[in-house]
Amino acid sequence: MKDDLKYVEILCLGHEAGLQYFIAQFGEPLHFFAYKITKNREVSEEIVSESFCKLWQRKEKMETYEMVRSFLFSVTRNACYDHMGSAYQKKISLSHNDWTSIEGKEGDMLGQIIYIELIKQIIQELEKLPKKQAEIFRLSYIEGLDTEEICRVLNTTANNVYFAKSKVLNVLRQNLSKKDMGLYLTLIAWMLPLD
Repeated sequence: MKDDLKYVEILCLGHEAGLQYFIAQFGEPLHFFAYKITKNREVSEEIVSESFCKLWQRKEKMETYEMVRSFLFSVTRNACYDHMGSAYQKKISLSHNDWTSIEGKEGDMLGQIIYIELIKQIIQELEKLPKKQAEIFRLSYIEGLDTEEICRVLNTTANNVYFAKSKVLNVLRQNLSKKDMGLYLTLIAWMLPLD
């Protein structure tokens, strides 16, 4: 928390170290989020890069870590919807659950922030796991591939995919339940039902 405020101040003063800090904090979660809406890696990367450019342009107006986080999320979300070109796309669903169930009925910012925090925590936990298990989780729950597609991509069997998904989910449930009950409950809502 102390570092967060320090880097907000550094950002406001126009030092690139502040921007780099927030890129490290939110770059990957924002890419996942943008990809969930656009289903296009290149477009997602471009949108997230532009979001960080907009943050830099408005750096003097950022007062808190939460303000930076909300700004980045909102700008990224709006750019994704603009790219998709339809209000219908605002109801994009996650792989296993409707976005609105996480976001809330009114599309509140708190739900969106919880989603970003969940992705950050998941990324940190995945870095601790064996690479093959983490990759299977990413392909399944982040990119939305089914078991057959994962088998083709990774040249593995369905049993290996099921085992890896089960193992990763158990580890995530255990680790996130120790850290923050809200994130744990969001993880459960996001992951169910399993295929």
